[in-house]
Amino acid sequence: MEALVKMEGMRKSFYGVEVLHGVDFDVSAGEVVALCGENGAGKSTLMKILAAVYVRDEGKIQIQGKEIPNVTPLQMQREGVAMIHQELNLFGDMTVAQNIFLTREPKNKLGLVDYPKMNREAKEILQGLGQDIEPTAMVRDLKVAQKQMLEIAKAVSFDVKAIIMDEPTAVLTNVESEILFDLIAKLTAQGIGIVYVSHRLSEIIRIADRVVVLRDGSLVATEPISNVDENRIASLMVGRDIEHTVPEPFDGDKDDLVLEAKHVSGDILKDVSFSVAKGEVIGFSGLVGAGRTELMEMIFGLRKFDGGEVLLHRKPVTIKSARAAIKAGMGFATEERKTTGVIYGRSIAENMDYAYREKFKGNTILRPNAIRSRSKALIDQMRVVCRGPDQEIQNLSGGNQQKVVIAKWLSSMPDILIMDEPTRGIDVGARQEIYNVIKALAKEGKTIIVVSSDMTEVLSICQRIIVMHEGVITGVLTGDDRTENNIMQYAANVMQKEN
Repeated sequence: MEALVKMEGMRKSFYGVEVLHGVDFDVSAGEVVALCGENGAGKSTLMKILAAVYVRDEGKIQIQGKEIPNVTPLQMQREGVAMIHQELNLFGDMTVAQNIFLTREPKNKLGLVDYPKMNREAKEILQGLGQDIEPTAMVRDLKVAQKQMLEIAKAVSFDVKAIIMDEPTAVLTNVESEILFDLIAKLTAQGIGIVYVSHRLSEIIRIADRVVVLRDGSLVATEPISNVDENRIASLMVGRDIEHTVPEPFDGDKDDLVLEAKHVSGDILKDVSFSVAKGEVIGFSGLVGAGRTELMEMIFGLRKFDGGEVLLHRKPVTIKSARAAIKAGMGFATEERKTTGVIYGRSIAENMDYAYREKFKGNTILRPNAIRSRSKALIDQMRVVCRGPDQEIQNLSGGNQQKVVIAKWLSSMPDILIMDEPTRGIDVGARQEIYNVIKALAKEGKTIIVVSSDMTEVLSICQRIIVMHEGVITGVLTGDDRTENNIMQYAANVMQKEN
């Protein structure tokens, strides 16, 4: 099959360090190519070169046999290549149609924007993709899944030949992901090539025709999907066999309760009660909107609750701020790493030291050498791949940024660590390392609460799984009852009652 898009000998360096070492890549018309690799393997850099976000140092790009020089992203879109970034590039205060035709608005005879024509054409594009989105709707009012479909509509409006999708299901529900998969099938049926960048190996096995694996900036494998399985892809990504994590049985004292929530209500939560013991790892599962994150934010003092109480070490506490929660011995690695997890423009050391400063403010002198020393120790503990404590956080891969977030909370030596979607958007190698850290913390007597939409994740590391549905706890699973089927039934609130 002749390649629709072909990249040969791609090389790229940042700050004198080469991150792509002569990589070849191609995608054919109507083909779904999955691009895999650990965080920092070079996937994003390669795709940003293809989308003309980055300028290549060496190499050649051809589209349908035509060689493309270094151009702007807009020019590359006009050549037929579009990239849908994980952080969607839309303007919330503009309409759907305005976003689709931004800088290319149809004009009337007076040279003014022809809004009726623009809305009509936007409607046709959306309907062609099977999307019932009003072209006059404001983008800020759309759901995340609709915004993603809008990005695809923008790409199609350029007479696109190939679409790069970067972690497209990271913020989608299972139902929304199914809609996306159906749309991908429609696009490939029209002869559009899809480059699918994802860490969700089960999705790759399901929808890809071929998998391409990068490791440390080099191409290590390109295989038909029929030749591989999830374990094989994971091994190629990290260069070793991946161990399968299973939770060790909780052997602590179940009566040594560290945290209790009793009859907590507020926002969407309705009379929620649970407890967790010292050294225990529990998971909160459920569908989007179940109330898991809201519950954790209430416990951590980020949200007010209408009723109920929280106890730490069996004593009632009133926590009204994150600072108070930190002082009380809690840490909270939030779901939104880029907005509430790290501070861009600051160094790794500054990011890692934040929680330590909050907890011990007034009790210790903060010396730069001490901060760097603590950071170096945490970098080693979390195996953060970086140039050192002074490197700015935004220059790290997503997986290494996540390790810094966790290290930040470890610096405060918490008794309780809440982790909301701790491995979203990171590769299997980094995920395994984070799981190992969780297990080690539990052995040290730390209490870990994991909120995750990944059922495999909670089954792999959580000794007890609490399932929520629309603000209510619908099930608590232990032992052999911890199965994907049971989680899904409780999450959807359709578990059959025993007779």
